Parts: sequence; C-alpha cells; structure tokens
Amino acid sequence: MKKKQLNLRNSGDAESLEQDNSLLQAVIKTNSEAGLLQIRLLEIVAPDPEESRDLKQLFQSITRADNNDRKPRHAYMPIGYAELEAFFGIKISERSDWKINKRGKEELTLNMLNPTFIKSFNKGKRLRVQVRESVYPKDEWQADHADDEVKINPSTGQRYYYEGQYIFANCFIVVGKPKHIWLAADADYREKGTFKLDTKDKTKFEDLSWSPPKNIIIPKKGSFDDLRKSLELS
Repeated sequence: MKKKQLNLRNSGDAESLEQDNSLLQAVIKTNSEAGLLQIRLLEIVAPDPEESRDLKQLFQSITRADNNDRKPRHAYMPIGYAELEAFFGIKISERSDWKINKRGKEELTLNMLNPTFIKSFNKGKRLRVQVRESVYPKDEWQADHADDEVKINPSTGQRYYYEGQYIFANCFIVVGKPKHIWLAADADYREKGTFKLDTKDKTKFEDLSWSPPKNIIIPKKGSFDDLRKSLELS
C-alpha cells in the first residue's frame, strides 16, 4: 500500500480549510540577525461549549453549529531555513517565488495542509494552533493595537470583557493536540448603552451578595463606561 505523502505544497487553502485541520499558509522573512523566517499557521478553532463555561453558547451550540461561518485563526513562530527543511522537508531559497505582503515583508506562499514532522522525536506529529484566552496581550504589538485585537461579538461588534477587562485570544503553534483556555465573558456588561437604577427599588447591595467598594459613590444613571470608571475597572 502506497504511503500518503506528507507536506505537499498547495494541498489546501484558507477558504476550504475544515475544522481539525491546520494549514501552513506561508513563511515570512524577518529582520533577525540569524536570518530566521516566520511561519504562519492557520486553523479553525472555536470554543467547545462544554469547556467555555458559557451557558448561552451551550444552549445554542447545536442550533447555530455552522463551521462555514468560522474564520481560521492565525499563529506565528520563528524558524530557521535549515530546520524548515530538516523537520518538514521544505526547501526554499532566494530564487523562490517571494512576494511583498500587506505589511511590506517578503512572503512565500506554501498552502501546506497539516504540516507534519518527518524527523526528530516529534516525527509523525503535526503542527496545530492553540488558543489561550487571557486579559493580558501576548506581545507589545498586540498591546499597542488592543482596541483592534481584543475579542468581540461578531454579531454586534461589541467587545467581550472578563471581570471588566479586555479578553485577548492569544494564538500559539504547538505540536499534537492543543489545550485551549477559554474565559467566560461577563454576562451583565455591554460596552454600549446606558443604565438607570430604579430609585423606588429598596433592595440593598447586601441582599445581592455584593458589597460596593469603600469611598466610591455608585452613580444612579449614565453609561456603562462611566460606571466602569467609577468602580475603577480597567
């Protein structure tokens, strides 16, 4: 029986990528002194409703299941020319068909479906994208572009928050089965809109099992952003 050939160029693309498959889309030249490349790996990764601890998502997980609406996530990692050839059999040179990408960097398209180690102790294992949600940005670039990089609700465009803080869906390249980490977004916060407390309601904060911070006056009306500022939520 003929063995399936691994690491074929142009064996996939981002548009036809299916869940549980990964795609080594391209390698990008960097400015590193060692002359390293950067690989860009794509994979469709969606929160497991059971693991996300999001009851709303769980209660709609069957009805709204549609992989066609999910865009691949991108993860990057530096690698040397020699390692790229030794571990994955990918031989490239200055004569390869390099193009200038949107960020002004030289990029070589590979579109390699399920890149798999052909050598080393990882032989037979493939590269995957792992998502670890956090309130901290992964790097300086993400921190500087926080407003564009944080997790948002695709249907409303509003940002998600975890305990009042931005959620960053940080992506990493790993070997074998990824172990994702998901944060349950605040259920009672909306970035846009206003609120107004019913002054006739005699319910005390203590009855809600919540104690307001000391020396802070809780506003009776206004925007949610004003409320966050008054409570010193960042």
